[in-house]
Amino acid sequence: MSLRDYLAAFHRAIGRIDDFGFAESIDMKQEIRAGKQAVIKSTIVLVNGSVLHIKEYIDARQKVERTDYAYQYQDKTGRLIFRYDNARHRPELEYRDHKHLADGSIVPSSMPRITDVVDEVMG
Repeated sequence: MSLRDYLAAFHRAIGRIDDFGFAESIDMKQEIRAGKQAVIKSTIVLVNGSVLHIKEYIDARQKVERTDYAYQYQDKTGRLIFRYDNARHRPELEYRDHKHLADGSIVPSSMPRITDVVDEVMG
């Protein structure tokens, strides 16, 4: 898959939120960088007031790889519902990819596809 194909698939996945009538607003910024790299940042406000924040850093020099990511979903008061990310923690976690839950716990998780995140939000 090329970087162009990945970005098109990303836009289609986010567009599903709007297609199903769940989006109040969608703010999406993408920056294509030299060397087949890209940054995507999105904020999607849903009609119930909840917000999905998305950040992906993509390196497509060899293959499309998300080197850093965060998908944070919060309710209308700003309280965390869930967040997937691969950020380093102090103290270190035993795993890089993980999910933060509403109760404050952190569990190992595989890196989700954007379609999986969209499905979880719409579910």
